Amino acid sequence: MNKLIPIIPVAIGLTAVGASAASLSLGARTQVSSNNANFDISVFDGNAKYNDRGMGGSEPGAPTFQTPLGNGTVLSYNFVGNEGTGSALTTYASGGSRIPTPTAPAANVHGNGEEWANVWTSNDPGSAMDFSGSVKNHNPGVAGAANTFARAANVDGTIDITGLDSGQIYVPHGTFINQWSVTLTMSGAGQTDITAADFADVNGPGTNMGWISDFSFDNTGGLYDTISYNYTNADSDGSRARFMGVILTPTAVPEPSSSALLGLAGLGLLRRRR
Repeated sequence: MNKLIPIIPVAIGLTAVGASAASLSLGARTQVSSNNANFDISVFDGNAKYNDRGMGGSEPGAPTFQTPLGNGTVLSYNFVGNEGTGSALTTYASGGSRIPTPTAPAANVHGNGEEWANVWTSNDPGSAMDFSGSVKNHNPGVAGAANTFARAANVDGTIDITGLDSGQIYVPHGTFINQWSVTLTMSGAGQTDITAADFADVNGPGTNMGWISDFSFDNTGGLYDTISYNYTNADSDGSRARFMGVILTPTAVPEPSSSALLGLAGLGLLRRRR
């Protein structure tokens, strides 16, 4: 007599994971420029990245690496400059609607900014380290924003993170000698503020230096809606301060591991035995 013996399906490696607590943290600070030399930065959606072309201290410079911004896609960005002592910060390139133009007190804004970056916004820079896939497509020499970096010693702005579970924030900035800080604060109604900062508490060498500081946030559950940011330079009139703007990217989602996929194998199998 034939007999069918059912085999009970077993799921392997499936674990329920609870929601993680919200967080905001500093990732890395990468130097990209010295002595006023330009580096390359792209916010072209799908190939957003930067290199260290400016580290040689002279132009055109030779980059030694390129680093993607998040997963290479951009949710929003805002680059600012200034034109004239006491002038307002002015956007010269932006995308998305999550990052409005920041502000700085007139007493903390000086001169016409600094030209430190080659900016790609709507041209694909290609895969090469030197962004040779296309020429830079944006010239920030517009009224109110003469150069790619503002000279502003006290900059305040906001980033709308409503509906985002996670993401990364990049802040290009710099200084000549003086101490500085970049501080981010994540807030939401009824929630405790979360703060992260990058800073130099001693004066640097007698040369201009430029960096990109990156931060990561986790907003699982959507309880936070805003990240406020502040750039402060100890040279209060802004003559030694350098601030370019802010970039918001989504966090890359890892692919499921092969072991997790294999753990589903065998579900629903029946074994027939004589």
